[in-house]
Amino acid sequence: MKINAVIKLLPAERLLYWIEERESIRLKKESGLPKPWTDDEILQRYRFCNVRRMDDKVSQWLFENWYELNFNHPNMLLAVALARFINLPGPLEFIGFPLEWNPGRIIKKLRQYKEENGKAFNGAYMVRGNDGIDKIECVVKYYVNPLGKVKLNTDSCEESWGAIKSSYGFGSFMAGQVVADLRWAVKGKWDDKFDWAAAGPGSQRGLNRFLDLHVKIQMGQEKFLEELLDIINYCDDNLPVSIVNRLEAIDYQNCLCEYDKYIRVLLGEGKPKQLYGGLA
Repeated sequence: MKINAVIKLLPAERLLYWIEERESIRLKKESGLPKPWTDDEILQRYRFCNVRRMDDKVSQWLFENWYELNFNHPNMLLAVALARFINLPGPLEFIGFPLEWNPGRIIKKLRQYKEENGKAFNGAYMVRGNDGIDKIECVVKYYVNPLGKVKLNTDSCEESWGAIKSSYGFGSFMAGQVVADLRWAVKGKWDDKFDWAAAGPGSQRGLNRFLDLHVKIQMGQEKFLEELLDIINYCDDNLPVSIVNRLEAIDYQNCLCEYDKYIRVLLGEGKPKQLYGGLA
């Protein structure tokens, strides 16, 4: 669909459209069809995450190289948190999965990788140094290392999120990203994976757009989750079964974040950081 047609849709219809069209792009690309995979000028030009979080390139790399091979390892919480802060296969492959947790070694290896390659962190998640300490030491020593004392309840995404969120350096969103990976990396029932997700700034903006509210309206975790469950039900009723059967609540949260990015471009409010070579 061309964007001059998308602009005429209602806000809720635009979300359905974005999910279907982004998933269609993934399927066409993976089946080897030639570009362009969509008529949408925005989706041709700019990079957006997949509808299902675990279909993204970094998530796939982590699953195949860290999580599946080391499933339920005692250091997995530390490994997942480190992986998501870094969010780049190159430096993660360089340091290797932390079979033994040695913060000093990891800091040294990451600094070496950065010196040789110029970059040790992906820009997907905001990470800062602290009080003159460089970003690498701050993340490894002060954010990730204390998680060794955190006790998880792997039957509950929400309770695990709460435990991680109480640790230094983890807000609601980043704790939710770690839990989203743990669900694939640690044995547990994760009973609420279909009806719980942590709010993030982008997903809250996307939710406001879906509801046709002012984009900056703030809502707490409880209200966000209430509205998210309504969106999940709406999508269940209006999207193909082939899509909704693959999605968990974190995926819908992720879609709202990407939907916000898409609508910003559609309405002329801004542009995503990364371009996408979606044209032939």
